[in-house]
Amino acid sequence: AAAKSAAMISQLFILAPNGHTIVHKDYRGDVPKEASETFLRKIVEKSDASPIFQVDGVNYLCVRKNGLFFLCTTVHNVSPAFVIELLTQLTKVCKDYIGVLNEESLRKNFTLIYELVDEIMDFGYPQCAATAELQAFVFNEPAPVSNPAQGRLATLKSSPKTMSSKAVHKPIALRDSSRGDKNEIFVDVIDRISATFNASGQVRTFSIDGSIQMKSYLSGSPELHLALNDELIISSSGKAGYGMVELDNVNFHECVNLEKFEQEKMLVLEPPHGEFVLMNFHIGSLRHEGQIPFRLTPTLTPISEYKQELRLQVHAEFPEKYHGANVKVQFTVPKSSTGATVELAPQAKGQTSDYDDASKTVTWQIRKFVGSSVHSISCKFVVSAGCNPRKEMGPISMNFEIPMYNVSQLQVLHLKIVERNKSYNPHRWVRCLTHADSYVCRV
Repeated sequence: AAAKSAAMISQLFILAPNGHTIVHKDYRGDVPKEASETFLRKIVEKSDASPIFQVDGVNYLCVRKNGLFFLCTTVHNVSPAFVIELLTQLTKVCKDYIGVLNEESLRKNFTLIYELVDEIMDFGYPQCAATAELQAFVFNEPAPVSNPAQGRLATLKSSPKTMSSKAVHKPIALRDSSRGDKNEIFVDVIDRISATFNASGQVRTFSIDGSIQMKSYLSGSPELHLALNDELIISSSGKAGYGMVELDNVNFHECVNLEKFEQEKMLVLEPPHGEFVLMNFHIGSLRHEGQIPFRLTPTLTPISEYKQELRLQVHAEFPEKYHGANVKVQFTVPKSSTGATVELAPQAKGQTSDYDDASKTVTWQIRKFVGSSVHSISCKFVVSAGCNPRKEMGPISMNFEIPMYNVSQLQVLHLKIVERNKSYNPHRWVRCLTHADSYVCRV
């Protein structure tokens, strides 16, 4: 009995960003119906509220995804890690079956979502939360949903070699679906960079946490052979030779067969339906200067006794055939300052700047940052006598993403689908992306 109660859920909610209930299942009737209101009050009171807390003997466990709250309540002493994993898996299953995970898609597909929830949990006990295994029991067709990125990407047309990135936001095909969807598989190599720089622009810390993500729309269970760089080395303690791609740590999805990995750098797998992480990898230090995508150079100079100027120059170190998108640079001026003026370069195109006096924050946005180019910004602010602006200024943070470029140099050389039927020729799409996890420069 103790083992059973360890995984017993009383209620399940899916809440919209504004707090309205989209999905509600009450399994046991031992928790007040207004539990979601109690949860929202706690969230409003404390903006940094823990995802797990207790109020009046009721345990609240929550996962937030795309602004939506996936919430479980229980009066039993459940394993928090188990329930959080269950909720995380629920978000993945919902995304697999409806394509796009947002409030509109959930409301349009609420019958399908309720069907999924009924199969995943029975009387508060988790049953099955695997996309492929649920296909045999789910019969509702997903309703089409407009993708929020569709307008922005409308100019990207499909061709034999390229496909708009919104294509990955479609739902998986059901078991007996007659929609006629193409057999396709999407592979994304994603690098997430964490780096800190000193005021001279020198690297203090640098790491890459990356992953190979896969989304499969393949019918049947074909075997895949995915080949990585021949020069790949794992855990060589920084002793790899020139031209080698060195990773410190890796882990793989349970479906991967690693028999051919050591000698041929080949991953053999039968991919499950839907979206999953094929491989995670970590690079703990800077291997060479070419891994730095953007270099920031701040210069703080006094104009007068009461006025300071910060000039910030950002240089894109990657080749000009690539570009940084959604680039945003933020920094704060001293709290004691009484005003700030921001100036962009005279020829700046596709750039905006904003100063918020309440938070003393300067925000600089660049729509498209072409490789090998340089952009700069100037900020003048007034300080009080005796103020040390260098100590009072906050660090400069930068957010960006660079499509089709990865600093780790990990590559998918080829993706072979082994199938005896010669007419079985699915489409394969391989993309890569670098973006900033934490990119900070000290002033």
